Amino acid sequence: MSRFNTPSIRAGGGVDVYTALAGVAALILLTGCLIMIFHNIQYSSSSATSDDGGVFKILD
Repeated sequence: MSRFNTPSIRAGGGVDVYTALAGVAALILLTGCLIMIFHNIQYSSSSATSDDGGVFKILD
């Protein structure tokens, strides 16, 4: 059988393993970004520091 005769759409229609792994990785990345944003906001709003902080401030 030639590779050009094979169907391009699978009959199962289920989620591919690599698609699931990419989805999980995207959720972990998004969660990590949100945690760092909230941590930076909390750090910059505390009265212990005199620096003006924000979302994009790099922490020591």
